[in-house]
Amino acid sequence: MAKITRVKNSKGKRYRIDYYDAQGVRHRDSFEVDLKTAKEIANRLEYKRTMIKSGMAKNLKPNIGLVKAVNKYYQIAEVQKKRNTIQREKYIYDKLIKYIGDIRIRHVDLGELQNYIARRYSKDKISPATVRIEIKTLRAFFNTLISHGYLDSNPTIGLKGPNVETKPIRFLTQTEIYNLINTIDCPNFKDLIIAYLNTGARKEELLPGRCTWDNVEFETRVISITGKRDKTRIVPLNKTMFDILHRRKNIENREFPFNFNYQNIYPKLKFYYKQAGIKNADVHALRRTFGSLLVQNGISIYIVSKLLGHTSVTITENHYAELLEDNLLQGVKTLDDLIEGIDK
Repeated sequence: MAKITRVKNSKGKRYRIDYYDAQGVRHRDSFEVDLKTAKEIANRLEYKRTMIKSGMAKNLKPNIGLVKAVNKYYQIAEVQKKRNTIQREKYIYDKLIKYIGDIRIRHVDLGELQNYIARRYSKDKISPATVRIEIKTLRAFFNTLISHGYLDSNPTIGLKGPNVETKPIRFLTQTEIYNLINTIDCPNFKDLIIAYLNTGARKEELLPGRCTWDNVEFETRVISITGKRDKTRIVPLNKTMFDILHRRKNIENREFPFNFNYQNIYPKLKFYYKQAGIKNADVHALRRTFGSLLVQNGISIYIVSKLLGHTSVTITENHYAELLEDNLLQGVKTLDDLIEGIDK
């Protein structure tokens, strides 16, 4: 049986696990996890050892290295996924390989991945939301290896992100919007940021691979946006957006409406945020700002939900609950003016 020991004089929670593999070789590894997760890791190690010793493990393909496994995954993904999606996933896999090395895929275990996720959060300072995306991406990767006969179990089962309090939804105030737009000195990038604020698009939804000139209908003044799960929604073009797109296509002859590399957008925006004195905001804050401005101006939550491409209006209500409460109060107050002249 694997033995779990709390490591003393350690910052945060760290547990050491002593265990034997199927060949009887003793191992000692330490993990930055809580006790519950440490027990899950120990149980999986014991299960793996038992399966191998009993001969119940599946007849699998060669135990290839992680780099080769990722390349095989790309070959499969190219048929099923869009270029931007593969590009985002490549960034995640490159980070993983840099951390744990080109080890054999059946040597990748939950503990190794848990330490990697802990490092990404504590050292690389990525957000809890990004952690969840990376865990989901890694889980899909290992599931693909299972379905193609390279693994018999997914090492991400039980993998957890950080336990953090939910932060209030961050959107820009009108003053912050003004400061940001007037701070950006790159006209091309300024057009993109204004487009996010006027369409509510997610970061990837206005980029090549998701958005071409075929998505823009100047005659009817709408743009079709391809969102999650390749679902398309129609967003009307206001005058600001129409003028920007018309200029970029007919005067500047741009190949795409907005031709930017996905990975370069946030670093560039982060620079301008800092210049404008805006804190704790990311690219998605532009999308949330679009939604918040609509809600604050009395637009129906159902319309806001449709424009944002949410799968359920409940999601929209949860995001903008505080603003909706303010609108409810304001709605009731308007009755004072409406019935003021009625005789009692």
